[in-house]
Amino acid sequence: MKLFLTVALSLTIIALVAHAQDAPTYPPPPAPPPGYYPPPPPPNMAPPEMAPPASTEMIPPPPSSQQAVTPVMPPAQQMQSQSPPALQAQQQGNITFVSGGAGDEDRAALKQVESQYNLRLMFAARNGDFLANIAVTLSDMRGNAVLDTISDGPIFYAHVPPGRYRLTVSNEGQAQSRDVSVGPSGATSADFYWAAAS
Repeated sequence: MKLFLTVALSLTIIALVAHAQDAPTYPPPPAPPPGYYPPPPPPNMAPPEMAPPASTEMIPPPPSSQQAVTPVMPPAQQMQSQSPPALQAQQQGNITFVSGGAGDEDRAALKQVESQYNLRLMFAARNGDFLANIAVTLSDMRGNAVLDTISDGPIFYAHVPPGRYRLTVSNEGQAQSRDVSVGPSGATSADFYWAAAS
């Protein structure tokens, strides 16, 4: 029985090999001739969708944290930043002073800093007109001048060490003097008037 199965299996293998050798072989398809183009698709077929062309617009990268970005101010702000401040405090020795008040804005600005000064002066004509360019001299009781300046407006503020002083103010050669005492707290105020110019 085993011999029969072995012979049958061998015959089957031989038959398969012989059939494979007798199978016809087909040559590869010939290459298309030069200049040959495939025919166009039938008219009822929709052409394939084409991708939209890539955008050529250059998008700048966002600024990095290390790049300095200069803010652009509106023209009005540029003009305002270039204009000088309305009030400019000055100093002689250990005395700080400021003057002005010719206009409403100046007077409002002086009102805001009034509490910083302990000697407050005002200059005007007897008819009520404010005066400017008043010479101001402050001397200690030994006659040494500790402050000598010109007031830019009718209001003059100074911060002076506490003590007694001789104050002299002059308008167009007409001088007035008085003794003033400045305490360690509070403020001393003095108003000066001149005859109106004819």
